[in-house]
Amino acid sequence: MRLTRRALGPLALAASALAGSARAASSARVDAHTHAFVRGLKLAVDARYAPDYDASWQTLLALAEANGVGRAVLLQPSFLGFDNSYLFGALKAEPQRFRGVPWISPSVETRPEDWEEMARIGVRGLRFPILGLPTPQWSAYSDMLGEALKRDWPIHLYVESKRLPDMLPFLLDGGHRVVIPHYGMFDRTLGPARDPGFKALLESARTGRVFVVLSGAYRVGPERARQAAPMLLDAFGPGRLMWASDWPHTDTGLNRVTTYPTTLKTFEDWVPNEATRRTILIDTPSKLYGF
Repeated sequence: MRLTRRALGPLALAASALAGSARAASSARVDAHTHAFVRGLKLAVDARYAPDYDASWQTLLALAEANGVGRAVLLQPSFLGFDNSYLFGALKAEPQRFRGVPWISPSVETRPEDWEEMARIGVRGLRFPILGLPTPQWSAYSDMLGEALKRDWPIHLYVESKRLPDMLPFLLDGGHRVVIPHYGMFDRTLGPARDPGFKALLESARTGRVFVVLSGAYRVGPERARQAAPMLLDAFGPGRLMWASDWPHTDTGLNRVTTYPTTLKTFEDWVPNEATRRTILIDTPSKLYGF
């Protein structure tokens, strides 16, 4: 006998709903660039802005599940500075579903056991969100970069594209892998075709150690990002590209209409090949972050 939804009854319907949620939670798809925070956390002294809303890791997971995404990479928001407590708490709460990329101060002594603990809870990279900030004195980070290199953690640069020609060679010559977000962070007034920093990024693909995240199209302009997508795919191939929602879409002065499902739909439109999308959504980030 064929059972209708009415015939199944409320308990069976609830079980079906839970099973659907479990399938979403176990999805191998990875959101490779997200942030999580709540109001009341201590802000950095030089924070560029202070969000007036909560974007908890629990909300992120629920939203990801609703869109068929089971895993996420949390990056330390720049406005929280070097206090990674909330990020580390999320990693400990959901070790199977989160990986983390903190921003760590070079002035704080970090013991070998601290690095081991970070690795244990799911840290898989180091972030430098230095858009609009001075280039680091890399000598102050030599020990930290050495720890990252020892663990093959990538270095995440959130920086203007015009600074990539100087920063990429230093990190790549040092043996590091590097992740660049937001379609390469090219100058939206120039666009990808005329930005020399973006050209340097494309040329760095030859090293095999640079990864680009297809995220935050609103940061560089949606139409410009659409133009950049095939250029990045041609240079890097799906094996070194990742997709991300950039949730909760901070820097809201640029765009306040971006939504989680919109970011996925845009990605599907710009990368129409299903096998290519699968590599970008699952294979590349899973290998890089150890899911």
